Amino acid sequence: MALRALCVSLASLMLAGCATGYHDASNPLTGWAGGFWDTKGPGQLIKIGFSGNGFISREKVGTYVLYRSAEVTQREGKDFFVMYENLPAAISDRRSSERTVSTIGGKAATYVYVLLKTEPGPDVLSASEVIARLRPEVER
Repeated sequence: MALRALCVSLASLMLAGCATGYHDASNPLTGWAGGFWDTKGPGQLIKIGFSGNGFISREKVGTYVLYRSAEVTQREGKDFFVMYENLPAAISDRRSSERTVSTIGGKAATYVYVLLKTEPGPDVLSASEVIARLRPEVER
């Protein structure tokens, strides 16, 4: 009975470790399993994304891309940002606070375009508030 409980516990731990954690996709040791990335977009936009493996939820991928957007905002010396689901939305200034995540080949992945801001405004997100709110959910 104790051996069976031990085997079930070990299997649960192994499966829990399969989900993509919050890490840089360019890291050669962990990048093969997904992770976050960011690149210069057109104009002043920054394209930020996160791709997961088959064991991560779409909700978690959305959380990670929002968290990474806030980190990039602070890294670039700004306090606020606007998120766009895609380039046409950015061109027409259709802002989003939603985290739309699609599935590609059974793996959850998403990207957003972010415009950095120095002041708050309509549909403008505060990087420090996003980080404070999501930090407990982000695994490193």
